[in-house]
Amino acid sequence: MQTKRLFTRLAILLVLVLLAGCASPFVVQVSAIADPTASTGNKRYVLVNGNTGGQEDDLFFREFSAWFIPILAKKGYQRVDSPGDADMEIFFRYAISDGRTGVNTFARPIYETIGGNTINITRTRTDNSGATTTTRSAVHVPLRTLYVGSVIESRSYTVYTSSAALEAYKIKPAGKILWKTLMNITSTSNDLRTTIPIMAAAAAPYLAGNSGAAKNIQLKHDDPRISAIRKNAGQ
Repeated sequence: MQTKRLFTRLAILLVLVLLAGCASPFVVQVSAIADPTASTGNKRYVLVNGNTGGQEDDLFFREFSAWFIPILAKKGYQRVDSPGDADMEIFFRYAISDGRTGVNTFARPIYETIGGNTINITRTRTDNSGATTTTRSAVHVPLRTLYVGSVIESRSYTVYTSSAALEAYKIKPAGKILWKTLMNITSTSNDLRTTIPIMAAAAAPYLAGNSGAAKNIQLKHDDPRISAIRKNAGQ
């Protein structure tokens, strides 16, 4: 019974370790800067596809930008359809790199489990009169896990860098930049539909502002900040 309970504990511990590995955080780098001398005044804007040859009716542009529109709205920005009604243009661009492949080499420890059984011992004694006495006892050998060595293993991996940027420019005078927010994330995902919401969640506190320096923001798959972004974007 004790051996069974111990194996159960070891199994639970292994599951927890595996789950912890799956929950490794994303690391998003966010760098935001704003012109401290620029007065934005009214915050009406038109959203422009900043990718080369990009159009505002592109389906991916519409989906990706939708993650940032509620964030801007919370900061007082109002999206309008016509540049004639806007105070600024906000250019939104996004990209993903080609995959970079490498190899991780590591030493994996090897453990051996011994014990966990019971040994029955029989002792026979003969006294001076020639009488024989037999005694039996059980000795439990505790279960132990011993380190017996290690093996070298190699695993290949491929990572991709997703990036996004928003830049705001005054319409009058034309071309005066107000602020820009840059973000990127390197992960095993080559799908911007997966990584854009994560970047939006990380950049939310700094969007249209000044981060002071590049910030590395950690988020897990189930991070409430991502859930909040999805809720606000209606996803």
